[in-house]
Amino acid sequence: MNVLRFLIAFFIIPNLCFGQSAKELNEQSKVLLAKNDITSALPLLKQAADAGSAETQYNYGLCFQQGIGVTHNDTTANHWYLKAATQGNVDAQFKISYSYVTGRGCAKDDKRAFYWSVKCAQQNDPTCMFNTISCYKDGLGTTRNTDSMMVWAIRLASLPDVEDLQQSGNITSARLNLATMYLNGSEVKKDLHKSYLWLLIYNESKRDFSFVDQQKAIDMIKSVEKDLTEKDKKNATTAAEKQIGHPLKNLSHLYTTDLD
Repeated sequence: MNVLRFLIAFFIIPNLCFGQSAKELNEQSKVLLAKNDITSALPLLKQAADAGSAETQYNYGLCFQQGIGVTHNDTTANHWYLKAATQGNVDAQFKISYSYVTGRGCAKDDKRAFYWSVKCAQQNDPTCMFNTISCYKDGLGTTRNTDSMMVWAIRLASLPDVEDLQQSGNITSARLNLATMYLNGSEVKKDLHKSYLWLLIYNESKRDFSFVDQQKAIDMIKSVEKDLTEKDKKNATTAAEKQIGHPLKNLSHLYTTDLD
């Protein structure tokens, strides 16, 4: 029994130290990277990546992709991205998906690109969610599926507003796309109530769009409202607030552009 306990301790304790070491190496490498000391950071990056730190594996892959302190090598970058992606690193999942769809450092593989796009999207990354919607819409790497496309479109459009302009743009685009689809009956059954609902939600973040695009959306809002009663508009407002989980904050600017 004592021998068994010793063996268990022998195998468990080194693993705990090993994990702690990877974390420490990762933190040390980030300090050096922040100081732009690439030469000193690279050995630590390699050690931490080998030890299993997903964040470091992503950072080490980025060095090879961008040729930071090492010779540019997309194949090696993908090797480390894939390791990090397998551990759930969302940035690596996006990178490896992009590599597969473009053939960057690997053979083009739409199915693998789609697989990693979904993995990334499941972590609510707006760009990956937008890409996943496109895959289902166009049948890229998967079977064309309007129902799945709509599930992801609604999930993306329902995300809270974010500061990152690109990510926010993806969210706002999804909102306006849904409004347009329901208005025109494209891909889905025409539904003015749902179209207006998504126009109201789009209005919350319309600053992501240009003056011209905002004005077109305002014209769309006015056009839809002509076929809605006051009760319809009130119900849509209530449904929109329920969809995003909080009161609409920009209703008073529904008919004006927002360029702040």
